[in-house]
Amino acid sequence: MPIKVAAVDFVPAWGDLENNISRLASAVEETARQGIDYAVFPETAVSGYIFTDFAEMSPYLDTIPGRTTQALLPILARTGLHMSVGIAERDAQTGLAYNSAVLLGPSGIIGVYRKNGLNSQDQKIFSPGDTGVKVFETPVGRIALLICYDDTYWQYARLAALRGAQIIGWHSVSDRLMPDTPPAQKKGDHSTVSNVQYMSAQNGVCVIAATRSGIETNPLSGAQVYYNGGSSIWSAQGHRLAQAPVVPPVEIAPGLNHIITATVDLAEVDEVRKARLALRRPAVYHPLLALHRSPTDANATTQEKPVQLVASQWPEGASRLDMTVLTLGALHVLPALSALPSGLTDAEIIAHAEPAGGPTETALVRLSAAGGGHVVGSYPERDGQNVFHTIVLAGPEGKVLGRYRVIHPAATASAGWAQAGDEPVVVSTPLGRIALACAEELAIPETGALYCTLRADILAAPAQLPMAVQVEMDPALFTAHTPPTGRANIAPYAAAHLNQLWVVCGGRRKDGQTAAAIYGPEPVVFTPTLTAQEGQDDVRHETAIPFPGTWINQQQLIAGQQTQYFVPLVLDKQNAAFRRWQENAAS
Repeated sequence: MPIKVAAVDFVPAWGDLENNISRLASAVEETARQGIDYAVFPETAVSGYIFTDFAEMSPYLDTIPGRTTQALLPILARTGLHMSVGIAERDAQTGLAYNSAVLLGPSGIIGVYRKNGLNSQDQKIFSPGDTGVKVFETPVGRIALLICYDDTYWQYARLAALRGAQIIGWHSVSDRLMPDTPPAQKKGDHSTVSNVQYMSAQNGVCVIAATRSGIETNPLSGAQVYYNGGSSIWSAQGHRLAQAPVVPPVEIAPGLNHIITATVDLAEVDEVRKARLALRRPAVYHPLLALHRSPTDANATTQEKPVQLVASQWPEGASRLDMTVLTLGALHVLPALSALPSGLTDAEIIAHAEPAGGPTETALVRLSAAGGGHVVGSYPERDGQNVFHTIVLAGPEGKVLGRYRVIHPAATASAGWAQAGDEPVVVSTPLGRIALACAEELAIPETGALYCTLRADILAAPAQLPMAVQVEMDPALFTAHTPPTGRANIAPYAAAHLNQLWVVCGGRRKDGQTAAAIYGPEPVVFTPTLTAQEGQDDVRHETAIPFPGTWINQQQLIAGQQTQYFVPLVLDKQNAAFRRWQENAAS
């Protein structure tokens, strides 16, 4: 069923509840006139966002149902529009404040979601959400609601997909620091809307991401932020369908600023989502991804050290393993199937399968010992009747330090010949904690999440050819480095950011694109996304391990998770507890 959807850039005036409700009603009228089935409006749309504390914001909180819903529901009943909007909500019984979104339709209030991922500004005012992630059945599709900083955590979009969501309505005030902010405070700068593509690409759902534009000033404290716009709509495949302009810090009059629209086919969404979720292996994630892990985990690296990362780039054709020379002290990641030429059939790869300790491992060990560095490559490993895609880490002492059998071969080019492994692998080295994976399986977010939970610093992920979905976020959202748009693969890019670690992919080059790249934990402002250029043998970057963090780091990421909601992530779809959870999607 095709439907017309919209992301609406609506600008509230700070602390002007009654007039903002009136402006919002006018914006909803205009949206309905455009023949839209479902529209998403920004976070805290009738109050503004930059408040000092609970007491300051308290006069501008609304209940659900309340004044906002009372103004909007007659319009929806008359026009047939479905919509969701962010409201700073006061719970009528407890008096606590929640950063909430409400889903409304012609028949009334459909459901409420309370934000789980609370950033430092939220924590001044709002209590942690207590609704979990719900999916609401509506005449225009199965809709889940998320809010802004929720996209820092891959789990919430994944839970929505597991509950059958076709659409995620994402409500945001994607704020940036003002240009004159002192350098000492710049670590707080980021742009949340620059992160939303992964939610569609990983989960096979349509994402409607609504944010606002313009400068907001708190007249009491003098605090200012600006909202960079860029509301966007994403297909289930992870492609950008529409986007509002990205804007500099300018004053914008309160009210309706921009409407973007797209048409999505919900039957196609269902097909893509089912295919994405079929790649999961919950038995491997159980129970690790549902445990509460201390952010001060003793496994974590604490001693900061400089590290050079190197990702090899080979053209299609013959292996260049024999021509590779390591840099002393560096971590060097080779393309997948490192000793074999590209383009082999499944049968030919199986014919080259070798036991652990065979020719490929021997070559990698010699290379690492001769170069005084660490090297990662992969090969088809035969173990009895089984063949695995095995990734190997060799160290300068001339030993194999770790072997990883790819857990999700069905998500990779090895789907036709490799059996599935069952264990994530993290190796403690003088460079930090190094995790092993295949680059293609990073499209399954649980892969990177296992390694974040195990406190890896670097994820070494050999790749083969460039992937089908690249980063498509607007280059204007990136500030300090060459934007990754159109040149970086979205799966490892998202894995680095969502898990706050470095991802290093050796890979091949084809048709002007490359799989060889280094991905940083904060790609919008602070850490570059580096892809190998035409004619380069590799791409390199010097950094510090562990990543100290900017507005977030791995320790803070783990501390902010609400693992009480994560149990369904580790349950098989036939598990009775999972089925009860899935069937009660909106309870």
